[in-house]
Amino acid sequence: MLLRGSEPEGLGRAEQVSYQLETAIMMGILGEGDRLPRELVLASELGVSPATLRESLSALRSKGLIETSRGRGGGSVVLGQLEPSGAEVRRRLRTTNTEELRDLGDHCTAIAAISAKLAAERADDRNVQYLAGLAERFENSSSPQERRRADSRFHVTVGVAAQSSRLTAAMLQIQAELSGFIWAADEYGFSVAEASRQHAQIVEGIAKHDPAAAAEAAESHSRSETALLIAQHLQLLVQSEESG
Repeated sequence: MLLRGSEPEGLGRAEQVSYQLETAIMMGILGEGDRLPRELVLASELGVSPATLRESLSALRSKGLIETSRGRGGGSVVLGQLEPSGAEVRRRLRTTNTEELRDLGDHCTAIAAISAKLAAERADDRNVQYLAGLAERFENSSSPQERRRADSRFHVTVGVAAQSSRLTAAMLQIQAELSGFIWAADEYGFSVAEASRQHAQIVEGIAKHDPAAAAEAAESHSRSETALLIAQHLQLLVQSEESG
C-alpha cells in the first residue's frame, strides 16, 4: 500500500496514521469499497503497534470514512471518499496568500521534475501503462473533484515509477496539500484538454526514456497548476472585496 509519507509536525503516532489513511482516501488511492489489510498486516506496513492502529481506525470510523466488522471475514472497508465542502475550499484558497501558494508550487515543480526524470530512466512497461491509464482517467473524469484526484494520483505514481520512496512520499504530501485547493474546471482559464496534453507529454517522455523531455513536461504542468491556483486566489479576493 502506498501510505507512508511525511505528516504535519506535532501529531501523535495514531494521528499520523489517521492522516496517512485520510490522505489516501482523499486522493483516491483508497476508494469506496476497498478493504484495508488485516490489522496486524497493516500495523506492520505502517510501522506501528496494533493498539495504535486500532486507535487510528476508530478515528476514521468516527468520521464516517470506514466501517469495521469483526469475526471471520471481517475487517475495515472504505465507505467513501473524503470531500471538503465548496465553501471550505474557497475559504482556504482565499486565506492562503500568493507567496504561500507560489512556494507550494515551487516545491511541487521541483519534486515533479526530478521524479519524471528518474522515472524516464527507471520505469518499466508496466509503470508506463499504468500512468497512461491514469492520464486517460483524468481526461474522462466528469467532475473537478475526480480530475483533482486523478491528477494527484498520476503524479504520485510518477514517483513510484522513479523507484524512489522518498520522492513518492514527498509528492504524496504535496498533493495532499494541493487537494485542499480543488480547482474548478470551468473557471479561471483551466483547460482539461491542455492538462491532458501535458500528461501525455510526461508519459511520452517516460516511455521513450527521455529524462530531459519528461522533466520539462512535468515542470510545465506543475507551473500551470500553480498559476491556476494563484488566479483562483486573486479572483476570490476580488469577489470578497466586492461583496464586503
